[in-house]
Amino acid sequence: MADIFHPAKHQSLNEIRQWDIDFSLDLPSGVTVASATAVHIPPSGPATTPTVGAIALNIVPVKLGPLSVTGKHTLVVLATYANGEKSEARVRIHVEY
Repeated sequence: MADIFHPAKHQSLNEIRQWDIDFSLDLPSGVTVASATAVHIPPSGPATTPTVGAIALNIVPVKLGPLSVTGKHTLVVLATYANGEKSEARVRIHVEY
C-alpha cells in the first residue's frame, strides 16, 4: 500500500527541488532500503525524469524539476528493501508559479 504525503512546501516551475522520502517507519526490524526508483506524474503535458540520489539511513533523496506546467504533480517513489519487499510513497506537489 502506498503512503501519500502532502508536504507544506511547494515547488516552482523552474526550480529543481530535492524531496527526501524517509522509509524508516515502514521497514521491518533490521532491514534497510537497498534501492529505489522514482516517476513523475504531471497534471498534464510531459513528465520530468526524477533523479534518485544515494540512499542513506533509509532516506531516498529524489530531485525533481524543472517542471513544465502548474498544478498538482505526483512524485512516486518505489523502494526495494534488502529482504526483497517493496514500499511505495507518493508525494503530492503543488506548483503555483
